[in-house]
Amino acid sequence: MKTKNISIFHYNRFCFGDQIVSQFVFFECKYLFSIIFFYFHKTNNSQDRFHTHAFNAFSIKLFGQYTEYILLDEKGNFRTEVRRNIFKYFPRDCFHKIGNSTGCCTILFSGKWNPTWKEYIDGEIVTYKWNRIEK
Repeated sequence: MKTKNISIFHYNRFCFGDQIVSQFVFFECKYLFSIIFFYFHKTNNSQDRFHTHAFNAFSIKLFGQYTEYILLDEKGNFRTEVRRNIFKYFPRDCFHKIGNSTGCCTILFSGKWNPTWKEYIDGEIVTYKWNRIEK
């Protein structure tokens, strides 16, 4: 079931460059919280864009590994971290992208959504509202 602001038991599949992501939404209410499973399919490349989130989140890695690319500035400089830890906090204002997945599954617990989130694509920042509507 999926409405504009609430999803229960909903499946999505996204392609961001060479990174395919399967998402199973257990529960998502943007005004309250979300519980979402992610599977980052095996790849030797990364997503084609950095992004923030509209929420703060806490993630538990169930299996596998990936590399997180963290944007340092608007010039495109970044650092990488291989996700080895089981637990990870994702602040809403951090630009990051995922890549080099061995086939990794995580469960994400997010808080209430802010009205906007952003992507950094080819040196430009694009701001979105909920449901990927450009602001």
